[in-house]
Amino acid sequence: MVVFWQGRGYWVVFLAAAAMFLPLILLRQIEGPEVDRAVCLTMSLAALAVLVLGLRWNHGTTFGPAGRDHAFMGLPMQVWALPMIVFAVLLGTGTITTAETPRSRPAVQDLGGRSIP
Repeated sequence: MVVFWQGRGYWVVFLAAAAMFLPLILLRQIEGPEVDRAVCLTMSLAALAVLVLGLRWNHGTTFGPAGRDHAFMGLPMQVWALPMIVFAVLLGTGTITTAETPRSRPAVQDLGGRSIP
């Protein structure tokens, strides 16, 4: 079995999963940007928690032998706060969204230039 973490590095997965799924479970009746904002907020808090816990457990060392005591996928815990905060910013700015919008099909034109529905 392949282990992707060392020490307490598994906390990265637990905190990220909780940040994504708890708002979706609690706000299951609400759709649209409110859910995106909730996931943005919880992911930001999870990123802060990963940063603080990683710095504390790795004794402030990011790289080197002491920084690898608590790691996930070979990277120290505190490094994983950066992709988490990027994901939160992308959700908060609306660049990515959880909204389900039907895709409109482009109009097809026949040889005469008329649109075919």
